[in-house]
Amino acid sequence: MKKQGCVYLIGAGPGDIGLLTLKGYTYLKHADVVLYDRLVNPLLLEHASPQAEMIYCGKMPKKHILRQEAINALLVQHGLEGKNVVRLKGGDPSVFGRVGEEAEALKNAGVPYEIVPGITAGIGAAAYAGVPVTHREHSLSFAVITGHDKSPAGEPLIDWKALANGIDTIAFYMGIGNLPYIAEQLTSHGRSSETPVLLIQWGTTGKQRTLLGSLGTIVEQAKADHFKNPAIILVGEVSKLKEGESWFESKPLFSQHLLLGRSSEEMSEIGARLRDKGAEVFEFPRMQIKKQLLREADIPVHHDLLFLSPASVEVFFASLQANNMDIRSIQGEFYGLSKKTVKALESYHCLARQISERDSNASRLVILGDAGWIGKEELLSFAEEQDFIVTHAYDRVPQTEQTFRRLRDEERMDTIIFPNARSVETVTAGLQACGESPEMISSYTRIICFGEKSKQAAVRAGYTVHTVLAQPTEEALLEVLLKKEALLEAALS
Repeated sequence: MKKQGCVYLIGAGPGDIGLLTLKGYTYLKHADVVLYDRLVNPLLLEHASPQAEMIYCGKMPKKHILRQEAINALLVQHGLEGKNVVRLKGGDPSVFGRVGEEAEALKNAGVPYEIVPGITAGIGAAAYAGVPVTHREHSLSFAVITGHDKSPAGEPLIDWKALANGIDTIAFYMGIGNLPYIAEQLTSHGRSSETPVLLIQWGTTGKQRTLLGSLGTIVEQAKADHFKNPAIILVGEVSKLKEGESWFESKPLFSQHLLLGRSSEEMSEIGARLRDKGAEVFEFPRMQIKKQLLREADIPVHHDLLFLSPASVEVFFASLQANNMDIRSIQGEFYGLSKKTVKALESYHCLARQISERDSNASRLVILGDAGWIGKEELLSFAEEQDFIVTHAYDRVPQTEQTFRRLRDEERMDTIIFPNARSVETVTAGLQACGESPEMISSYTRIICFGEKSKQAAVRAGYTVHTVLAQPTEEALLEVLLKKEALLEAALS
């Protein structure tokens, strides 16, 4: 019996990847095909399956990559092929997202579908700017209005009198090009020219920018500040609640866009903490692990074992189980390259220590790790005699290159961080696959290295290194990043 497919029409939220719903995230993670729009944060694509097919449906003003009819046809085609298809849309799919047309096409073709709501930009962007769209003292009603339409002039054809006099808070979507028309229509139909107006560009992202004015002043202000779409025009008394930096804009690393070098498939704890402090972090490149279970004859039982990562620990114990071997047959001691790896060994109820605690003149050492470590000079310092056993390898996930290109084109990378020498290799290979070189990317990003070894590797690869941390720690990295914020504030003051 042929597998039945389903299409999930999902709202990705206004930009912050944390605003995707749990249901949307679950469907994205298991999708066979993902069709995504321009206003979807490209970092969300990193959470899709490495095997998922990615189709960009990006629409820019007056320039469509795929027309709506073609998008409908693709949804139907992949759905009829029995695939799980995610249609990822910015904001909420039912708010100016043309979800009705796509749902109708799927229904007519007999393809099952679900609509998964998302946080719409008019609410999400306003909240991240520190403004609630309703307030007991300022606003008891809220409306979302398209800022353009299909008329010859592209100006919204609506009941301006009812809108100007009947709604407290109005959010216009993608209306910056028609801002003069919108302001003129509202004031000519009874709204005071003193009515506060807040413009929010790239809301909920590190590129968020706001501009506060009134219906009488906002047109000239927007022109002077070069405000462009994507942006929300928030009209109403609630807009005056915007005073200084919002809770989001006041985070210590707000507006910093960091590429954190990756050498394995694991997301780093440092990346998570930098995000908590307001930075946008892209861990690049995304890697996919290929495990290589060991044969019984290849499992060392008489020598000390050094595990280079938690993944190597997992493969080792899986190999013992696959070969029906008793852990008591292993006579050597267990060591880990890092505290994290030692913890992984201890999770199997084994005694383990960090390799720095071992006598380098001790007997032969067997090292277990991924293929990328083969031939590395730093491994030679662990023992006079050593053997290397490959437990796994890493492949770059191709879709991470799409994410990189989008972030680069949107100018959402200003700093590259190399935690170690291996991350220099993996990042460089990923950049070259995207047509980028170390020399080119150094011209518009700041390069930070955790230590001398990563600096030497970066310089050899062709990067211009700007900063080497005093200590290879998260605290030292944060100190450097905060200095940049302090310099920016001084320049703007």
